[in-house]
Amino acid sequence: MNLPVKTLVLALGLGAFVAVSPAAYSAPAQQSAPAKTAAAKKTVRKAAPKKKASAKQATLRKNAKAKKKPKARYVKIRRAPSQATLAGLRETPDALSLGSSVAYAVDQDTGEELFSKNADVELPIASVTKLMTALVIAESGLPLNQKIRITREDYVRSRASSKIRSGMVMTRGAVLQAALMSSDNRAATALARTYPGGRRAFVQKMNETAERLGMEDSYFADPSGLDNRNHSTARDLAKLVSAAHEHESIREASTSPAARLKAGRYFLKLQTTNRLIGNPDWNIGVQKTGFTTAAGRCMVVQSEFADRRVVMVLLDSPNSAQRAADMQTMRRFVENESDINAQFSEALPYEIF
Repeated sequence: MNLPVKTLVLALGLGAFVAVSPAAYSAPAQQSAPAKTAAAKKTVRKAAPKKKASAKQATLRKNAKAKKKPKARYVKIRRAPSQATLAGLRETPDALSLGSSVAYAVDQDTGEELFSKNADVELPIASVTKLMTALVIAESGLPLNQKIRITREDYVRSRASSKIRSGMVMTRGAVLQAALMSSDNRAATALARTYPGGRRAFVQKMNETAERLGMEDSYFADPSGLDNRNHSTARDLAKLVSAAHEHESIREASTSPAARLKAGRYFLKLQTTNRLIGNPDWNIGVQKTGFTTAAGRCMVVQSEFADRRVVMVLLDSPNSAQRAADMQTMRRFVENESDINAQFSEALPYEIF
């Protein structure tokens, strides 16, 4: 065939293109196929519906969420009462003309109410709080002979002085005695800090213990009593005193008139804050005093007299002298009432119809 040279060259070029083209572009097409397949599979996996959890699995998940977020006990935080309110409480007439805003006496064994003045009024309780701190420690089973170190974390803002210093090493029992006998705030804070779970867990345990004892009108925010959100009633505190009296460690620590406590290479000389301790007429089994500006002078006492075991509570006394005088007055009243009741019982015939 006789074709022009130009036509022949064009034909040869087109043939070369056709021959080369499939081979040149088939490789990229084959390489992209696996990628498309993987993408397709991936799309299919995403679109696949989730398997519905069984009833058992749903229950387990629900229980796990409940454990993570336990239901907290609701507590209404109350403000400290005003001075006008406290003045009104002190002026509340009572048979004994006491100067304290709140007074209460109850038979520890029978629950018989022997005297009451504003016993259900909620007030700050200052260092009486430390009796609950001691009860939590006593019930925890933590060894009292275990040594703990005082740290800077135990320092609190307070006008009350403390002989306990950072770096001192003391047994838990000695720290407990310092907290109860001399009302040391750093000691109470150290007890809470070295509790399993730390201070937050300790304060939570204080409120759980109060709930268990039936102290329905009480709340605790710190272990020392410096926080005025700590509040209670005389009736509630009587329950606390009775529970604390069951523990020998609390009885001994709270009723010592003085002590010489070892703190590393130092010895601390501490004295009680209660002027009734050491008076043989009182025979005190448990006691605790307290004071803040908001709470006034407070005192709780468990004592045996008039053939009874009696728990007495005073809150918001104007000063220490009035607090002690009110406690004496309330005791004499209980003794006289007991004498009158005894004489009346003796005068009754053996059989009454």
